[in-house]
Amino acid sequence: MKSYFKFIVSLIVILSLGVPVSANMIKDNIASVQQADRLQKIKEKGVLTVYSANTAPYSYKDPKTGEFRGVDAEIVMELAKRLGVGKVDVRYIPFSNAINELIKNPDVDMIAEGFYITGEREALVNFTIPIYNASEVVVTRRDTGINSKEDLKNSVVGVLEGTVYRTLAEKWKEQGIIKDYMSFFDNNSLIIGLENKLVDAVLTDSIIAENILSSKYKSNFKLLSPSQYKSEINYNTAYPVKKGDDKFLNEINKKLQEMKEDGTIYEIMSRNGVSRYYIP
Repeated sequence: MKSYFKFIVSLIVILSLGVPVSANMIKDNIASVQQADRLQKIKEKGVLTVYSANTAPYSYKDPKTGEFRGVDAEIVMELAKRLGVGKVDVRYIPFSNAINELIKNPDVDMIAEGFYITGEREALVNFTIPIYNASEVVVTRRDTGINSKEDLKNSVVGVLEGTVYRTLAEKWKEQGIIKDYMSFFDNNSLIIGLENKLVDAVLTDSIIAENILSSKYKSNFKLLSPSQYKSEINYNTAYPVKKGDDKFLNEINKKLQEMKEDGTIYEIMSRNGVSRYYIP
């Protein structure tokens, strides 16, 4: 912020001397100051403030300890250390609201959870370098008799609101591939909906599905194999950052690339039960 005031004072002095200054010059300099301020402010405060959609195994609040846990949580906490920042302040928010709230809230620096990089989202925010990629899968209960995409015809499919899976489910409904779909605002509700037979199957990403099947639901749920269902979506996943925070983004990308090259990201993924297969 000090840099911003210095720029304004300098601008006033220049204008008082009659030096011509274009609107683009003012705009470019203000943008430059804002970019510098985000990174500078984070380092001065010693705090990186992030949103999390509270989604295991990505980033979530441990129900027993209250600690920030998960693949993305560990990556972002290590990222903060490499930026010279001692604390990560986490604010939990529904997935469907995360990008809009990041844009609106000047106090939040980034989202500490991977989002698929889509054209629609790139129009709203910038993304870091890709961290991993994933595709959609179908998880169902063992009692449904669903063993292929064709078996979904009379089924209600659950999806997480605000995801590409909701868009896919809407398309499937229009095409008559499914009977209907139901949106949920967090993954816990999505899985409980499947368990309690509110839906017959769920569309989710392959990493979340592996986490579900390694939990208490293993005996009740099943994942359609690649021979039973062929994925239609495959996106790289990265962390959203505000438009205009280019210097902050460049510094993050530099540290993330270092973490890839020195094996840190591989170690974190392995520790959280996520295969190296997902790293692009």
